[in-house]
Amino acid sequence: MRNVLVMDHLHRIEYHRRLPDGALVHEHTEEVVDHGWYIKKGDAWRRQYTRECAHDFMSRAGTKPGLYAISVWRGEERVCTAALRWLPLKG
Repeated sequence: MRNVLVMDHLHRIEYHRRLPDGALVHEHTEEVVDHGWYIKKGDAWRRQYTRECAHDFMSRAGTKPGLYAISVWRGEERVCTAALRWLPLKG
């Protein structure tokens, strides 16, 4: 049996809002201990999982509407980057 350290699953998620001129503005960074990016193989799964995590975080963080580039990092290695058009629900 392998002992897995919690740090094995530490990821940094960076949220950048895309401006009309194409520039990216850093809005948020969060650190999560999560193994979800490795449940299935392939870039499509990693982008889908990133968007699901982002939706949860952005809902709680009161993030401004807009187009975002969301990058996931594990240490210095980029796991993936996903685009998300964020339109918070009004309630």
